[in-house]
Amino acid sequence: MENLFDKWKTKIPKYSEAHKDLFNSLSQKFGAEGEKKINFGKHFSTNYELYMYAFFLGLYNEEFSPIPDTEKKTDFSHHIQHWGSKTTTLERKDFTNLQENIFLAVVAKTNVDFIALEKGEIKEDDVVKTLIQTMESYTNGGLILIKEKIDENPNYFLQSTSFLNMILDSKLGKKKQEEDVE
Repeated sequence: MENLFDKWKTKIPKYSEAHKDLFNSLSQKFGAEGEKKINFGKHFSTNYELYMYAFFLGLYNEEFSPIPDTEKKTDFSHHIQHWGSKTTTLERKDFTNLQENIFLAVVAKTNVDFIALEKGEIKEDDVVKTLIQTMESYTNGGLILIKEKIDENPNYFLQSTSFLNMILDSKLGKKKQEEDVE
């Protein structure tokens, strides 16, 4: 049996084409950093950074929203294992820890019989497909929350801390704030 993480990270997760405008307005295809990112008016240097943010936003808010079969899916042709690759620029941070944390969260949130997998009763490829579907569903939930925020207030993301505020306002963030008060 191949390492499940190693197999999972070779995949390219998808998102609903309904959210293509979010990627076009909030992130830079093919990457942009520093002043280039600012000049383009982007909040995220790359599409996969927005994807990761949306995943955690959906996860923290328990927004599990599978992409309907009627919606067309698309991707940005970038395997998970290359997210944060240091080969493109020396300024880029290595995202290996983030990849691992996403994987652990997806495993925890996916109903998989790992004993059956170990016994060979279910295929690794089927498990990886299910893990990717879970990831896509939480990401879709996060993208829906971002879209709702934009619909509610088109200028919301002009604030420098707007994306941080969305995480802090999530269910997990509110729980953490309550624990800090106690």
